[in-house]
Amino acid sequence: MLERKQEETNFWDRYAGTYDKSLESIFGKEFRRRLAHILENERGLGNVIEFGCGTGYFTTIIAKNAEQITATDLSPHMIETAKANLRGLRNVTFKVENSEAVSLPSETFDTALMANMLHTLDDPLKALKECHRVLKNGGRLFILNYTDEGMGRMERTFLMFRFALKFGFPPKKNWPITGEKLRSLLEEAGFKMGRLELIKDTMNSIFVEAKKG
Repeated sequence: MLERKQEETNFWDRYAGTYDKSLESIFGKEFRRRLAHILENERGLGNVIEFGCGTGYFTTIIAKNAEQITATDLSPHMIETAKANLRGLRNVTFKVENSEAVSLPSETFDTALMANMLHTLDDPLKALKECHRVLKNGGRLFILNYTDEGMGRMERTFLMFRFALKFGFPPKKNWPITGEKLRSLLEEAGFKMGRLELIKDTMNSIFVEAKKG
């Protein structure tokens, strides 16, 4: 397990410096902006934990409506890149964390965010249970996750080919994350489902809001 986790860390470390530009070249800038706009409308986030913050793209968006954010990622290089990108934000702190075994105390956060990371994990359910643990009762979880649900076969093949040219293939993944699969995982982790929306664009995404308790 430790060897596999190190392999995953090495993979994301390798692309920390080029991650944003690579995604924009594959999907286009407007695709990520559309996803960001969804999160911009969420208010009163309070004390937030973000899992898989990457380079801090979505961290910047939610920071406007949060009191404090703990932005976490498995990759130390991603964390360093996010620190550089967000150095002007005073309400964000950074921490290297494994989302499947979080070191932080239970019932600490008002809100959690998981953006485009569940499909990269060995055990998404374990990560969701950890998320449930660290949230306060009544805490909210927001998920944005790429999916090929609702896409045609040729469209899926073309996008995956372009992704592989830029990143190769991650060492492991739980692909695809569909709406039905995500609903089942969240309910098993103890969350109550709220909104679930399929966002269609150059790459489809699922947006979910769920609640603890």
